[in-house]
Amino acid sequence: MSLFFLRRLAASVPVLLLVLLMIFGVARAIPGDPATALLGSNASNQQIQALRDQLKLDQPLLQQFGAYLSGVARGNLGTSLKSGRPVLQEIAERLPATLELTVLATLLAVLVGVPLGIWAAVREGRWVDQLVRVLSLAGVSMPAFVLALMLQTLFSIHLGWLPISGRSSPYWIEQPITGLATLDFLLHGNPAAAFDALLHLLMPTTVLAAFLAAVIGRYVRNSLIESLGENYVRAARSRGLGERAVVGMHALRNSLLPVITVVGLNFAEMLGGAILTETVFAWPGIGRYMLDAIHNRDYPVIQGTTLVFALLYMLVSLLVDLLYGVADPRLRRGGR
Repeated sequence: MSLFFLRRLAASVPVLLLVLLMIFGVARAIPGDPATALLGSNASNQQIQALRDQLKLDQPLLQQFGAYLSGVARGNLGTSLKSGRPVLQEIAERLPATLELTVLATLLAVLVGVPLGIWAAVREGRWVDQLVRVLSLAGVSMPAFVLALMLQTLFSIHLGWLPISGRSSPYWIEQPITGLATLDFLLHGNPAAAFDALLHLLMPTTVLAAFLAAVIGRYVRNSLIESLGENYVRAARSRGLGERAVVGMHALRNSLLPVITVVGLNFAEMLGGAILTETVFAWPGIGRYMLDAIHNRDYPVIQGTTLVFALLYMLVSLLVDLLYGVADPRLRRGGR
C-alpha cells in the first residue's frame, strides 16, 4: 500500500510544476493592466508607471516567474494589489466558507443520489425508473445560476422562507473558531444564530448538490443494473437469498466502487464550480474572492486562489486513488 501511495505522490510532482507554470501564464494573459485597474482611468502616466515599478511588473517574465516559484516554496503567495494584505491570510479566512458549502453539498448529493440510483435500478423500466432518469437529466442539464435564481425567486422573494444571500444575518456577530459558521455559533452557545446560518446554507448547498446528485444517481443506477445481471448475483439468488440481501450484500458493493471516483472528482470540481454559486448568493468564499480579483487584475490573488484550487483537486484525486486502492486490491498490485 505504501508503494502504491508513493507512486501516486511522485506522479503529482510534474503535474504541480505544470500547474504553477499555467497559473503564472494565464494570470498575465488577462487583458488589462493591473496598475491602471487599481489607480483608475484618471491616473496619470507617471502614477501608473510608479505603481508598475513598485509591483515589479516591468521585470522580465522569467524573473517574475522565478520570484513566484521562490515565494510559493516559502509559503508566500504574495500580497494583494487591492487590499495590501497577504494573499495566504485572506485565502485562509475565506476557505472555511467554501469548504463548509462544498462538503455539505457533497453529503447531500450522496444521501439523495445513491438511494435514487438504487431505487431506479431495482425497478428498471417502471415509472420510478423513468422518473429518476428524468430528474437526473434535469439535474445535469440545469445551469447552476439558473437554479439559484429560481430558488431565490421562489423561497426568498415570493414565500419569504429563506434568506436570499449571505452567510448569516447581520445582527449575528460571528467570532470564528473553526471558520465554519454553523459550528462556531454552536460552540459559542448560540443555537438561534446557528439555525440562522443553516438557513443561509440551504439554497446554495442545494444548488451545488443538484448536479452531483444527478450524476451519482445515474452512475449507481447503471452500475447496479449491470451488476444485477452478473453470474455471481444469479448464484446468490439460486442459493435462496432474499432480494434485499442479493442487492445489498452482493450487487451494491461492487456497484458503488465507481461512485468513489465520481464523488471525489466532482467534489474537487465543485470547489471551482462554487464561483458562480458564491457570487449569486454573496457567499464569502474563495470562489467569489477569485472573481473579484479577476475584475481587479489582482495577479497575486488570481495566482494564489488558482493554486489553492489546483492543490485541493490534486489532494482529492490522490485520496480517491488511495480509497480505490483499498476497495480494489488489484490496483495495489499494479492491475495484475
